[in-house]
Amino acid sequence: MKFTITDQAKEKLKTYDLPEDASFKITSIFSGGCSYTYNYEFSLDYIQADDTKFEDNGMTIYLDALTLKHIDEDLKLDYVDGTGFRLIGPGQIYSFHLNVKRKVK
Repeated sequence: MKFTITDQAKEKLKTYDLPEDASFKITSIFSGGCSYTYNYEFSLDYIQADDTKFEDNGMTIYLDALTLKHIDEDLKLDYVDGTGFRLIGPGQIYSFHLNVKRKVK
C-alpha cells in the first residue's frame, strides 16, 4: 500500500504545532445498526504499537490497524481550501471535510 501526501496537504499540515511524541493519525470509526459504515478521523494523537507509519513529501502520517484492514489500496491525502482534508483512493473518496482534531495537549 502506498500513501501519498499532496503539496496542498503538506502545506496545511505544516501549519499545525505538533506536540512531542505525537503525530498525525487517521483512524477508522466503525459504526453500525442495520448497516455498517466506516468513518475516518484525522487527528494529532499518540501512536499505538499497531499503527503503521507512512512517509511522503517530507511528512509522516500513521494509520490504525482497522483502517489498513478496511482499505487495501493506495491512498492520497489532499487538502482543499474551504473544504478541508480528503482521503482518496483510486476508486473512491473515502472521506472529505476532514479536520485535524487535537487529542494531545
